[in-house]
Amino acid sequence: MAAEELNIEQFIGELSAEKNQEQQIIKSLKGFLSFFPFSRLSLFSYSPINFMSELLFFLDSDGTLFPSEKIREDVRNVPPVFSAIYNRKASYIVLNQGNLTFPEKYIEKYKLSSLLVVPLKKGSMVIGCVLIDGYKGKKPFHDTMLKKIEEYFRLVFNSIISSEAKPQQAKLSKREIEVLEMLSIGRGTKEMAVLMDISEFTARDYISSAMKKLGVRHRAQAIAEAVRSGLIS
Repeated sequence: MAAEELNIEQFIGELSAEKNQEQQIIKSLKGFLSFFPFSRLSLFSYSPINFMSELLFFLDSDGTLFPSEKIREDVRNVPPVFSAIYNRKASYIVLNQGNLTFPEKYIEKYKLSSLLVVPLKKGSMVIGCVLIDGYKGKKPFHDTMLKKIEEYFRLVFNSIISSEAKPQQAKLSKREIEVLEMLSIGRGTKEMAVLMDISEFTARDYISSAMKKLGVRHRAQAIAEAVRSGLIS
């Protein structure tokens, strides 16, 4: 496996050279499929405040990267995923008709037979996860591969967050921080508008400006970045 490990090390070096964070993320997802025998994966954000997870990217077996679908779920409703996040440890799950702990709607829609859950951590805090399926290895999946996959995402994720813009570059106003705090506990723009005594349009404008300053494209990413930067707790 020395050659494979060397290739991954070289890949991490190339990943660090990418200036755009989104391109780093996309490259790391595509890179995974070149190193490991799986055909599909998806990247989710995760809020440790309200347990909500939101789909950010979906990479199909032919290498096509799709924008996020509208999947937003309280991970407590998906026990195997919640368990992996709670324990901060990758987990391989075999799904079958007798497995009632995983939502049947996802098993049917995505034709799932097994699923690998890899939490993404910053320090001790989980701020996202990767869900991987379509194992196509010649041998049964084993713990050695699980550990290698966990290490792969640890390395690429650390590489990505180490190149993030410094928190001080994102100077958010008091109102922008306030809307992010409300987003993190699940409040919608209508509810924000009432609580903040502003119009719904203004609430959306605050969210958009906060996202622009943080350099993110999705609300879930804005929450995660704000938590990482210490802007909200």
